[in-house]
Amino acid sequence: MRNDVLHRLAAARPAHLDPDLPTPSHVRQEELATFMSLPRATRTARAAARTRRVRRPLLSALALATATAVAAVVITGTGPEQPGAAPAATLGSGSQVLLAAASHVEQQPAGSGKYWYVEKQFADRYKVPGKNYSIDVRGEQRWWTATAGNKYWSQSLDTGARPSTKADEAVWKADGSPRSWDLGNDDQIYTYAGKGEFDHDAPGGIADSVPMGEVPLRLLPTLPTDAKALRKRLFELVDKHYNGPQWTLDRIVVEDAVQLATTLPSTPALRAAAYRLLAAEPGVRSLGDVKDHAGRTGYAVALTAEYAPGVERRLIFDKSTGMPLGEEKVSTRSGDGRKKGDLLNYTTFTMKWTNEAPPFNTDYSDPPAGLPSAPADEWDAEAAR
Repeated sequence: MRNDVLHRLAAARPAHLDPDLPTPSHVRQEELATFMSLPRATRTARAAARTRRVRRPLLSALALATATAVAAVVITGTGPEQPGAAPAATLGSGSQVLLAAASHVEQQPAGSGKYWYVEKQFADRYKVPGKNYSIDVRGEQRWWTATAGNKYWSQSLDTGARPSTKADEAVWKADGSPRSWDLGNDDQIYTYAGKGEFDHDAPGGIADSVPMGEVPLRLLPTLPTDAKALRKRLFELVDKHYNGPQWTLDRIVVEDAVQLATTLPSTPALRAAAYRLLAAEPGVRSLGDVKDHAGRTGYAVALTAEYAPGVERRLIFDKSTGMPLGEEKVSTRSGDGRKKGDLLNYTTFTMKWTNEAPPFNTDYSDPPAGLPSAPADEWDAEAAR
């Protein structure tokens, strides 16, 4: 049975609304926009979602919270200030930036190894209630994907919260430099130190990790490396598994293209095709030269997320190789406790092929995971056909 996007919208509706009442389409779209623009779930909830074999979610950004390296990405202290828009663009339009990145990335060596390794470091930004500063609630996720057998390992860490910017750090110090925060959005207390590793998952345990991204790995070699043909194929795959309006299916196609462009083990040609697909999206803007939250210099483009009005996604690429460095979500309007231009969350990532095996082969969860594995993803069955 195909996943029904509209039923998932109904499930996301606030509890005080009667789910049996008919919902006008404009209200339904606004609910989806609100749902997509909220900060990601708590780290514990994210780990539970990531370490259960689940059916394909509404949008990739939710599953990969959303994201994701011998050279680990390190976010120290308060980190660089919010990258945002930098000096005038050096490559012109956003489409030109993506096309230039595609030309660079398709020239990179294909690489090989037993495992595709991705390391994500991410943070959600929160205003501390009753205080005049914000903190970044940070986490780290590591993925190992064995190309033989399509097996997945994942590891999740709580790396602690920090004042978001230097200005926030000054206010935090004036407030006595507290080492814990109750943000009032769940039952969790966020700490400066963090709890370190709180979950890892290996194949065959009580729960199996969901794949990185939305396109099954075994389908990657079958995907075309022409941008127009790639969009057509991705839409065919999405349309087989979702009931929903055209605009929603188009947004899922873009989400899948972002995953192909970033953290999936795409060949250089396929990654370049994904860049070119994104370059054809309406409203792509160049943000010029920026630094990501690991301090690495690159150039960035902004994608307007039409499924989530008020939210802009920014992708950052290495200037010499065209490889992806990270992404951000930024508010484009004021309201709900945020201002236009506020950073909502960010992710930095690195990835590589390696022959080094994951450092664990059993499951671990704190608190212990007690849920049985769910049925395999429908797309795995599609990929096997």
